[in-house]
Amino acid sequence: MTKRSFLPCFIGFSLACGGALGCDDLPRTSGAGGSGGGTTTSPDAEPFASGTPLDVVVPETGRVYVDLDTVALADEKDTWDLAFERHDVFTNGGESGPGMGKAFGPLDALEFVSDEIPEYPFLVRDDPGGAFVDWYAYDGAEHTLYGRYHVFGVRRGEALYKVQVLGFYGEVQGAPVAAIYSMRYARVTEQGIEPTTALEDIDATAGGSAGTDDDPSACVALETGKVELLLPAEATASPGWDLCFRRAAISVNGGLGGPGGVEAVDLDRDKNAKEKLADVMARTAESELGHFDAVTFAVLSDPALPWTGDRIVSAFTDLWTTPGKSPLEPQEYAWLVAGADGTTAFLVAFESFTGATADHPGTVHLRARKLKKSL
Repeated sequence: MTKRSFLPCFIGFSLACGGALGCDDLPRTSGAGGSGGGTTTSPDAEPFASGTPLDVVVPETGRVYVDLDTVALADEKDTWDLAFERHDVFTNGGESGPGMGKAFGPLDALEFVSDEIPEYPFLVRDDPGGAFVDWYAYDGAEHTLYGRYHVFGVRRGEALYKVQVLGFYGEVQGAPVAAIYSMRYARVTEQGIEPTTALEDIDATAGGSAGTDDDPSACVALETGKVELLLPAEATASPGWDLCFRRAAISVNGGLGGPGGVEAVDLDRDKNAKEKLADVMARTAESELGHFDAVTFAVLSDPALPWTGDRIVSAFTDLWTTPGKSPLEPQEYAWLVAGADGTTAFLVAFESFTGATADHPGTVHLRARKLKKSL
C-alpha cells in the first residue's frame, strides 16, 4: 500500500468511480449509514401519488412484516422484505432475517415515480452498528461521503477515549480508493488528556465490490494503536479490539459488535437535525481540531451520556423519520430496497403516520413500487 500524507479533509472521490471499493456492496454496519442526504421536492410536487398504498400498524412490542411483491402484510415464516419494530425499519437480510435483502436511501422523493433503478453508491445490509451510525453525511449528487467530524466517546471499563474520524478516501498504488480511513484519538483521564494519536491507511475495503464475509477489514485497539485485519466472524469473537472499520461502517466491540464490553457515544448527536450538507463539506481536520481538543474528562464522565454497544442497524436507521420531531414524522424521501431474494428492486416511500408518539410511529402509511429491472 502506498503511504500517503495525513488527509486534512475528505477528498471528493465519487463512490461510483470504481476502484477497489465497488458501488453495490458497501454495507453500513456502524453503521447504516448513515448518511443523510438527498434533496426534497418542491411543495407542489406529488411524488407519492403512484405506487400501491399499505397501512402498517406497528405493534407496541415485536415486529410486523411486509411483502413488497404483493404490498401486503406477511408472516415471519413467509417471504417478507421489510419489518417494522417501533421506530425501526429492517430488511430481510444480515442480522435481521434469513434473506439477502438490503436497501439504500434516502433518495430524492421524485425518484419514486421513475421506472428505472435510481443511481446509488451501495446497498446497506442490516448489521451491528451503534454510536457511529451517523458519522458521515452523503452527497447524493456526487455519491460521496463526507465526515461530520463529530467527536465520539469510547470507553472500555475505566478507560475513556475521544475519537474523531478524519478521512474515508485514500490511495492504493497511486489510485483513489474509498474506505481507507484516517482518524485521531486520545485517552482522557481525570488527570488530563494524553497525547493525540493519528492513524492513517486504515484498510476497510473488505474485498471491494466482490467482497464477502471471507474478506477481512481493519480493527483498532486504542490502548496500543495496533491495527489488525479480521474477518467478521473473528471480530465478533475477539475481545481485543475497540473499533472495527468495514467499508462505510464503524462498529464497537460491545453489544452485537463483539464481546469486549466497549461502549461509545456521539458527543455531537444533537447537531444532526441542524447540520446542512454544505456545512459538513466545508469542514476539515484543521478546522475541527479545536472541537476535538475541547473534549475533556468532565465531558466524557457526564452521567447523562447515552453510552451504548452495537445493535442492529439498517439503511433506514435514524433517517426515515424527521430528526427532532415529536411525535415522529416521516421524511419525504424515496428508498431503494432489494427484496429478500437480493435482486428484486422496489421503491418505497413513507407518506405519513397516524397515532405516532415521540418514539413510536403508530400506523405507517407507505407506498411501494416493484421495478422491472433487477439489481
